[in-house]
Amino acid sequence: MSSFISSQNIVYPSNELSPTMILLEEWSLIYVEGFDSKTYLQSQLTIDMNLLPKTHHTLCAHCNFNGKVLSVMHLFHYRKGYGYIQRKSTSKVQIKEIRKYSIFSKIKIYELNDICLIGFTGLNVRSFLLSFFIKIPDKNCPVIHENNKTILWYAEPSERFLLVLSFSDFLNLKRQINKNIFLNNNQQWLLLDIEAGFPIIDKICSQRFTPQAINLDKLKAISFEKGCYYGQETIARIFFKKINKYFLSSFTSTGKISPEIGSFIETQINDKWCKIGVLLSVVYVKSKEIYIQAVLRKPVDVNNFFRICGFKNIFFIRN
Repeated sequence: MSSFISSQNIVYPSNELSPTMILLEEWSLIYVEGFDSKTYLQSQLTIDMNLLPKTHHTLCAHCNFNGKVLSVMHLFHYRKGYGYIQRKSTSKVQIKEIRKYSIFSKIKIYELNDICLIGFTGLNVRSFLLSFFIKIPDKNCPVIHENNKTILWYAEPSERFLLVLSFSDFLNLKRQINKNIFLNNNQQWLLLDIEAGFPIIDKICSQRFTPQAINLDKLKAISFEKGCYYGQETIARIFFKKINKYFLSSFTSTGKISPEIGSFIETQINDKWCKIGVLLSVVYVKSKEIYIQAVLRKPVDVNNFFRICGFKNIFFIRN
């Protein structure tokens, strides 16, 4: 009999997590299939498709013509083509944009609505999953396909797994679970992504930043050697001329606030509060702490005080 423990929606830092299952309802899986799927994605995404092994997944982005990020995604080989996982709020616009020139290629691109995305993390989570699967991915083989199930391995901020399952397989897995495990919601996975340094791009911040502004170059999610792709001219110019003016950062504070994504971040300069960046995401941790992710403008003194425009809470950049 399943033995789930309610987390009461309390989010914990990665180093304090017991075995936890997370329903990733704010993410979606997009499937790309067809003879031209690889060459078409090569002309659209920021990474070199030729360098993606079947046993790996990679962070990358889809940009508009001006080099602004439509969506950040984790891409991997899936079924007879490719799958990528991204924030659900961006999917409608992103799919519309990536389909624009697909009429000239043998390719189909669509969201899979019959799939469950489930995260597993916490202490001894590998041993927990080995009770249900023959093999679990690791550093050398971060993607495993087993009986129409796919498991992705993430190293940061601590070992965690993302399962791609059919609804029936998910229900079957739930019925098999006979050990205590916490059940949590999207906010827990969101915090893990923030801790890992993965940029969170939701609809309101889509098409607002270049890949370098959200650290995708540092995360090896951009190829500067492959041929042309959407937004490549702008992205390459920023890289070769070293003119990126922004960077991704995260902050912590305490208190209760309800800011809107896309709000301005301010810093104190000569006793005045000046706009210095944009809020990407906010998560409340253990009902006391606040973690936020933001894009900041260079140069900025990381020892300064920061706040979200309209709120008095003081934030500090995390080391």
